[in-house]
Amino acid sequence: MSTPLSQNEAAAPETARVSVSVPLSDGVLAFGADLKNTVCTGIGSEALIYGPHGDLSQPEAYRSFLKTVASLQETIEDDSCVIVHDLHPGYLSTIHAQRQTQPKVSVQHHHAHAVSCAVDAHADLPVVGVVCDGTGFGTDGAIWGGEVLLCDDDSFRRMAHFDYFPLPGGDAAARDTWRPALSLTRETLGQDCLSTAPAVFESVDSGELGLVAQQLGAGLNTTDTSSLGRLFDAVAFLAGVCNLNSYEGQAGQELQAAAQTVRDAEAYSFEVLARQDPARIDWRNMIREIINERCAGVDAAIIAGRFHKTVVEMLESAACAVATKTGVSRVVLSGGCFFNALLRDGLSGRLTTRGLEVYMHQRVSPGDAGLSLGQARIGSAMASRRIGNTQGT
Repeated sequence: MSTPLSQNEAAAPETARVSVSVPLSDGVLAFGADLKNTVCTGIGSEALIYGPHGDLSQPEAYRSFLKTVASLQETIEDDSCVIVHDLHPGYLSTIHAQRQTQPKVSVQHHHAHAVSCAVDAHADLPVVGVVCDGTGFGTDGAIWGGEVLLCDDDSFRRMAHFDYFPLPGGDAAARDTWRPALSLTRETLGQDCLSTAPAVFESVDSGELGLVAQQLGAGLNTTDTSSLGRLFDAVAFLAGVCNLNSYEGQAGQELQAAAQTVRDAEAYSFEVLARQDPARIDWRNMIREIINERCAGVDAAIIAGRFHKTVVEMLESAACAVATKTGVSRVVLSGGCFFNALLRDGLSGRLTTRGLEVYMHQRVSPGDAGLSLGQARIGSAMASRRIGNTQGT
């Protein structure tokens, strides 16, 4: 059992004790991510999770993170300490990790999410990890966030993901929901999309809209993303539900609230390009149908309901294909998008009906506050194998 982690970022750091079926290596110290940061280490059959410290870009949160790390490092002998950190080179937690003299292990964000859920739910590895969130640095330099992975404790393989689309304007794209909406619309309808469906973007300043359209056309200040979180933002705008994220996850929450009023929604059309490696989940038909419905005056709640149903079926199709291909029937659901009960329960139910074993977080957050637990397990496995390989030479 464990003490639940607080979701209040302003709260003082707490310690959660989580029982683990596979003990963590002595000296492993996982630094977590930059948002909702936690730090994890292990003692015997327990993982100790410190935090959440909050957003490390805030001075108070960063000082709290540094204090926790320094305190834990004092209790670990230098020759046994292994620092585990996120793959993102710009994270403050990664930068601090790189300053340390001890051996270091970098872990891809969504790999850590999936393993965190497996550890939390006592699921045997390997697992099929369905991991969906707003952002995570991918091994190809893109922003991942809609992933189906095959995960073990020291490695992973990316098996499927949502099709990339360019995200314009960096952090602004996570705030202004019309930015990812414009990108998806342009990818679906072409460069003349503003002439094809002008009413959809009539609430956006025309000068700013034109500037971002040019930016997308030239590929300036854009990053490719497979993020389901940004796809939620875009559809919230296209449906007329939310124009601005004034707090984290606002658009997704408002889209979920609208969808909850709809019964028996019918999914939009989509395609999973299974012959690709990794497989690609193509959202273009869905976006085209959403735009057509918005222009025809279809109620936003209907669009929201159909979108949720479609995402569930997209992920079900991709996860079942991976399970069939690999022979792994254990599926874990992790990432901040699975705070959404419609998505979580809908996908879990459909996968269970298909005969798969579905595991969800029980004691730690599916969001970034639970990330350090997965990092610690992966870092322990990688460090143990490294030591074993060294001893065998």
